[in-house]
Amino acid sequence: MRPAGVHRLLVGGALDLTLAVLLAVLSVMIGLNFGQPLSVAADLTACLLAALTVRWPRTAGVALGAVLLLYAQAPPEWAEIGQYAALLPVLGTGIRGQRRERLAMSLGYWLILTVVQLFAYPGDLARGLLSSLVWAWLFAVMWLLGGAIAAFQRAQEQTRIAALAQQRLGLARDLHDTVARSLARLSLHAHEAATAGDASQLRPIADEIGQVAGELRWLLGALRDSDSEGSLSSGGSLATTMRDGIGRLEAGGFQVATAIDGDLDDVPADAGSVLAEIVKEAVANIERHGAATRPCAVVASIDEKAADLAFINEVAADDRPTGTAEPLGLLGVAERLAVVGGQLEARQEGSQWITRVTVPIGGRR
Repeated sequence: MRPAGVHRLLVGGALDLTLAVLLAVLSVMIGLNFGQPLSVAADLTACLLAALTVRWPRTAGVALGAVLLLYAQAPPEWAEIGQYAALLPVLGTGIRGQRRERLAMSLGYWLILTVVQLFAYPGDLARGLLSSLVWAWLFAVMWLLGGAIAAFQRAQEQTRIAALAQQRLGLARDLHDTVARSLARLSLHAHEAATAGDASQLRPIADEIGQVAGELRWLLGALRDSDSEGSLSSGGSLATTMRDGIGRLEAGGFQVATAIDGDLDDVPADAGSVLAEIVKEAVANIERHGAATRPCAVVASIDEKAADLAFINEVAADDRPTGTAEPLGLLGVAERLAVVGGQLEARQEGSQWITRVTVPIGGRR
């Protein structure tokens, strides 16, 4: 059973009801063995009222207290198993976080059972008080057990919420890395086609629109299917992604200067997949914001300790920030780098924009 199902059962009173039934069965077995039907009736009434406190904690709780008082006049031969039913609401209200009800029941039932013990041992005050202390210890155990179960449930719920938040962040990154990035590229190509007045450029734009629609369908399916795994944005190796990105920039009219020191294929798979997505984001940013008539540079340095990538481009003269919020692309890059212990540096110096990432790879091969 999933944690959410266990949580619903506990909060819904399944544990209370199960314990009440078990106690009732025990009461019947012991009471009939002693031949005391009235004792069985009293015990069953106490167990029933303890179970009803799940739905009506105050009304059933007061009624249970009244039944417990009857045990003060019970004959010595009664088994009096129903007294233990007082422990169940204390446990249940603790699990459900009903603090006032738990406090009132704990104090009220303990005082009632103390009176019952004093009546059970007339003339022996020490024994009655000792029995009262035993009941106090039992109530304390139920109090602590209910609080522990409630705390565990809260921790489970917080873990579930955190997992959902991580899933939403992952889907947000996928949306940006696929649909949003593709739409931005489509917009750029559409403007170029409109400026050139070349209808032949519309066909590749239409083909890419179909690809974006497929990406969006995949993401919508992932949102509907809680068991969906994988990432739409995962692609080829770092070396392949770097080569394709440089090719895209050159096809877009950028003058790309490339300097690669080391072998990109030597980067471990986990760090390589992260860097591959960062390369895609950096290339997309250069396409959107870079001056196509000006040179840009792609620099990579791979050694035994770290992988260092840098992208430098001239910012287009008409490209201006539209707000103070950090771009979603950079947020996604920072989140990806955090997983592999990498660092991001993104800044503008004069007319140049510099994006640099460093990922440690020593000992991860």
